[in-house]
Amino acid sequence: MIERESTDIYRQRVHRVMDYISANLDEPLPLEKLARLAHFSPFHFHRIFRALVGEPVHAFIKRLRLERAVFAMEHGPKENLTTIALKVGFASSSDFSKAFKQAFGFSPSSYSRAAILEKSKIRQELAANAGYRLGAVPSRANPDRFRVRICERPALRIGYVRVIGGFGPETILAAYRKIIDWGVSKRIVPGAKLIGMSADDPDVTPMAKYRFDWCLALPDNLTVDRGLSPATVSGGQFAELRCRGDIQKVDRAWRYLFYSWLPRSGFEPGDGPAMEVFRTYPTSGETWLEFDLDCCIPVRPLRKR
Repeated sequence: MIERESTDIYRQRVHRVMDYISANLDEPLPLEKLARLAHFSPFHFHRIFRALVGEPVHAFIKRLRLERAVFAMEHGPKENLTTIALKVGFASSSDFSKAFKQAFGFSPSSYSRAAILEKSKIRQELAANAGYRLGAVPSRANPDRFRVRICERPALRIGYVRVIGGFGPETILAAYRKIIDWGVSKRIVPGAKLIGMSADDPDVTPMAKYRFDWCLALPDNLTVDRGLSPATVSGGQFAELRCRGDIQKVDRAWRYLFYSWLPRSGFEPGDGPAMEVFRTYPTSGETWLEFDLDCCIPVRPLRKR
């Protein structure tokens, strides 16, 4: 599939979702439903949407609801704020008031056309933060010279330690030490493949509920115990990008993979979370300065629909 055809399909699917959201602001708009409409995996839909639109899907929905409310307040029949809030999809008038004040700097009860004009700077910042691109594909710039390859990975039995909420270094380090110590006690560390994985995204999932798993691949004859949980990572086709560098470079690698490479690739994300597959174990110091890992996402050929 040529690059232009690939990007056109991505645009069409995202535009379909944007049109649906605009026409159904008064209804619940769960991420899973929007992902199905776009024919993208729920694991990765929000990243694709952000890549092409320039803001997370939940921020896009909130912004459109606020804009619809402002239009109703200015041009519609005289209605109380609770009625307007519910009509545009907010769960309550208090949710509406909080979102309105965050966006415009004053409460909806203080709204007037003059107030909007006086707060024009806030309004401009709201629009600038949105980065609305109408489906433009992000730049192909690749100053780090990342190279993506497509390969097959086998299914893996894993044992994992899960961190829920609180993404501070000490929390992550404690979980890492726990799984490494367990692996040493079972004589599979050093040597066992180490994987970092999450089914959540910090742009979507509240940090208090965010999940991150440290995983070790297990030999067939080993079962988990002592606080680890068992699971299987599905095999199949993956897009992989090797990254060697600090945490900022790892972040750039993920952004390049999802935002620049994927929409042009002729592939779409498959089911299952993204993974960081470590080529070497991070150093045991309090601060990790250098990583050597593969950023991996499950992929399948892009379908024309």
